[in-house]
Amino acid sequence: EDSDEEGKKFYEGHEVNTGLASGYRGDRTFVMRGQRIGVFRHNEDGGVDHAGTINKIATTKGKAFTPSKFMLHQADRAMVLNNPKDPHSLYKMDLEVGKVVEEWKVHEDIPVSQIAPDSKFAPTQPGQTLVGTSHNAVFRIDPRLSGNKLVDSEWKQYVTKAAFSAITTTEEGHLAVASEKGDIRLFDTIGKNAKTALPAMGDPILGIDVTASGRYIVATCKTHLYVIDTLINDGKFSGKLGFERSFPASSRPVPKRLQLKPEHVLYMRSEVSFTPARFNIGPDLEENSIVTSSGNYVIAWDFKKIKQGVLDKYEIKQYDDKVVQDEFRFANDKDIVVALENNVLMVNKKKLKKPTRASLASPARVTRSSRGGPAQ
Repeated sequence: EDSDEEGKKFYEGHEVNTGLASGYRGDRTFVMRGQRIGVFRHNEDGGVDHAGTINKIATTKGKAFTPSKFMLHQADRAMVLNNPKDPHSLYKMDLEVGKVVEEWKVHEDIPVSQIAPDSKFAPTQPGQTLVGTSHNAVFRIDPRLSGNKLVDSEWKQYVTKAAFSAITTTEEGHLAVASEKGDIRLFDTIGKNAKTALPAMGDPILGIDVTASGRYIVATCKTHLYVIDTLINDGKFSGKLGFERSFPASSRPVPKRLQLKPEHVLYMRSEVSFTPARFNIGPDLEENSIVTSSGNYVIAWDFKKIKQGVLDKYEIKQYDDKVVQDEFRFANDKDIVVALENNVLMVNKKKLKKPTRASLASPARVTRSSRGGPAQ
């Protein structure tokens, strides 16, 4: 067990937390902070304790770097990191020893801008491959290949500037790829044309997630979210999803737009700027919530209500620090792990309140998670 001192030390310096990855296999959450990764254990009181710090992220040659993208891999034993200064490579960190052990040269002409697991629950398994995009290509990455790790038979490049900005995968490994133009492409395999190209919705898409089945997508724009039902309802492919077949021209899906009510935005006293929204996920768990954040607020929508056409049923919790990222614990639809710029905590969904002037005006003060305890 390490002391509170190491927990306090994690927060020293001028950096802030920039993202989190909640573990797939156990009780750990990993938080990026500059060139360090904080490891946090979920405790029995519904909070988190600082369990250790991986200091000085560096290449296999010892050159320090600050990742902007990272994801858990191989049943939480590894983490895949990018180095924004070298976009043609990815790095594999062995989380059990706390250092980068492999550099993967993906392709000399194709930079990697986004990465995602092969399939929704692939990170629970020891599999090696993953998927990625550049600004105009979608491809599979296989670290076992000698030389370039991009799989030649599984990549698709677009001649036009596609401006891909986000990628996600379903349980079956189908892909949804979104762009800065606001469009979304749905693929059943990599290397072929998209089965469905949903027209641009007018705003850049900052993040995308999909239910395990592929039925529903949530796309995050700066001031609103879109929920899209991918089920084809008529024509010869009725009953199939847009990942598998193209929608008839006459019945493309109409996205549901989620946004905060103007009076709530007024009480919040800051402009809306959503972080990428996520469904709660787990192999035997029905998705019933969508969680995001804006400024100092964690915000969760009732997904069941959205499916019924009720788009303004959301609950909120305010903190005294900016929320960097939040997501449900894996295979859990109650506990939301939250990274603030200078704290990490867990909050039960029940602690989120219906937005009112009072609930939006008084921030929750929380103690540092080096000492654990439930989130306040």
